[in-house]
Amino acid sequence: MLKSIIILVLISLTFASNAQDRIFTYTYQSTVLNKGQHELEIWNTLRTGREDFYARLDHRSEFEIGLGGKLQTAFYLNLTAKTSTTEESAARSLQTENEISFSNEWKLKLMDPVANPFGLALYGEYGIGSNEFELEGKLILDKKINNLTIAGNAVYEAELFPAYLNNNLEWGQESKLEFYLAFGYALNPRFNLTLENSLKSVYVENTLEHSALFSGLGFSWLRDNFWVNFTVMPQLVSFKGETNGTLNLNEYEKVQFRLLFSFVL
Repeated sequence: MLKSIIILVLISLTFASNAQDRIFTYTYQSTVLNKGQHELEIWNTLRTGREDFYARLDHRSEFEIGLGGKLQTAFYLNLTAKTSTTEESAARSLQTENEISFSNEWKLKLMDPVANPFGLALYGEYGIGSNEFELEGKLILDKKINNLTIAGNAVYEAELFPAYLNNNLEWGQESKLEFYLAFGYALNPRFNLTLENSLKSVYVENTLEHSALFSGLGFSWLRDNFWVNFTVMPQLVSFKGETNGTLNLNEYEKVQFRLLFSFVL
């Protein structure tokens, strides 16, 4: 994987277009691609830290297209691998699960974070996988003040998944409500230090089952046609579903690491 990342970074340096200005890894900004512009984003998120051994790697390959009229769309190929501890007949072992899915997003920019009092965009995404179907909506706000960038997101996601209950196939429903608040400070035109905060909640049949607060530091490095973002996002405290002191290690993990990089095609 490391070799692949290095190769893609070197290839990206040969292009001469302008890359989208995104400095956060979890929090979205209102900017969109210009008409006819194409961009490839590579996501890698490592989640780890539960009661027993647990490691999950989420990979997303995203192809973005600027449609004009302040509208862009994107197509994702999502790959997930999870390794966790299982116990059967008092014997523990490690089990790995793999998942694959497809997603399509649409993003409409309504206001600009520089020209207007604040930036505003609407975002919608649907996902189709082998074990679940997802529908997600985002309200995106951001503002750039000199060297400071502030962004906030309100996110709602609905999931539909199959499960067996008393040997009968049933369809389960789960919804997620998440809020993000991020701050970025530009040390120079190419390098930003970032702080991202997230409050995540999971509802099952309209009942709150899990809720936790995350906060972490990161950075963003930009070039004319390329950017790379990295964030470490530990769980600070759980408000619902604690399994280890004040942390929720059932639905969430102790810490996440996310690396994004992108270049114009």
